[in-house]
Amino acid sequence: MFTSIHQKKLICFFIFLFSTTFAFSQSNTNQDQRRLSLTINGGTSFGDFSESGNFMSSHFSVDTKNTFSFGAGLQYALTPAWSLELGYQRTQIEGTEISFRTNMNLISLKNIINLNQLFFVNRISDRVNPFLTLGVGYDMFHYDGPQAEFSDDATSYNAGVGIAYKLSNTFDLFTQYEYHLGVNSVDNEREGWGSDLINSLTGGIRINFGRKNAKHPSWRPVPIELSPSDYDRLMGQSNLADNLKIRMDKMEKQNAEKEKEFETVIANNSTEINTLKTGLHSLTNRVTELETAFSNLKGQLAEVSVDPETGMAQSLSNGHYVQIFATYYLDIAQNVRQQAIESLSESLPNPPNNIVILHRKKFYEVMIGVFNNFDDASNIQGIMNETHDDSYVITFPRPENLAPDFKGMQVVKS
Repeated sequence: MFTSIHQKKLICFFIFLFSTTFAFSQSNTNQDQRRLSLTINGGTSFGDFSESGNFMSSHFSVDTKNTFSFGAGLQYALTPAWSLELGYQRTQIEGTEISFRTNMNLISLKNIINLNQLFFVNRISDRVNPFLTLGVGYDMFHYDGPQAEFSDDATSYNAGVGIAYKLSNTFDLFTQYEYHLGVNSVDNEREGWGSDLINSLTGGIRINFGRKNAKHPSWRPVPIELSPSDYDRLMGQSNLADNLKIRMDKMEKQNAEKEKEFETVIANNSTEINTLKTGLHSLTNRVTELETAFSNLKGQLAEVSVDPETGMAQSLSNGHYVQIFATYYLDIAQNVRQQAIESLSESLPNPPNNIVILHRKKFYEVMIGVFNNFDDASNIQGIMNETHDDSYVITFPRPENLAPDFKGMQVVKS
């Protein structure tokens, strides 16, 4: 009972240790590398032949045969030079002089050291990787002999050397020779130097899991050595690149500011353009309305006697006028009159004689007329209110009580 519980605890410890290491390393895994691998192997566990003295043979208290060995393992690459493997191996120990058989189930946790990364073997070949292994294990075995039969378990230690060959990013071939130092009761004999040594030679395949173009870290390319001159040149290029980046960042910042200014100007211009379009549309409509109004006059539009230089009315005809502006200053009145002549040049017949300035007391008044029909004058006044909102219709002759306001102005009766 104690053996079974101890066995389960140790197996769980190995699995927990490997899983924790895998989970910790997975958080820093480079997705472009194939860190997780499955190994499958088969080979020979050497026997112990007392007369041979072969250093590769196993060591027991009795003579044993060569037997078959096979197993599998799960590897995880922590770095290009270091991997961990949780493995299982199955083999048998068979006596030659004493007829016995011991079935061995070996669980191990190994460190794998890739020598091509430490000694730059990949400078010679990028497909060959010598490696070393070192680890601990747990052995579960069953002895069946002529005088006894029992099961037992114990801890063990292992060390080995091997070489791997890269077939592709997915598959590697490997072979290794391993020393397995275990308990001294595997052959049911406790004589000798205190431990049974199982030496094996195996070969197999490693399957690397990952993305299509990713590689196992152990096949990382060899670093390139730089001469002092190459290093100086590289640092010079690096400094130049840094300076260029600073200048590019500065230019990019300036361009961003300019672009922002341009966007602001464009937005303002767009607003002004839209305003001008609206104003132009309004003016076009006003001109159209004026043309319509002038073409639909019910009465006749009589001309007034005007000084061609000053625009001042020399006399007024009897009728109706549209006053659009009044000021204290003659030059301002003349400017308003000229603008009205230009804007109504295509709508009003003979604008210079029908747009006049009347001097009344202190005021210079700009008027359009004379209209024989009051409705015509009222229509024109309504249209002119869009640009001169204080326009109004004035009729001559004035009433008796208002005649003094126009003293000196001759009214010609039609």
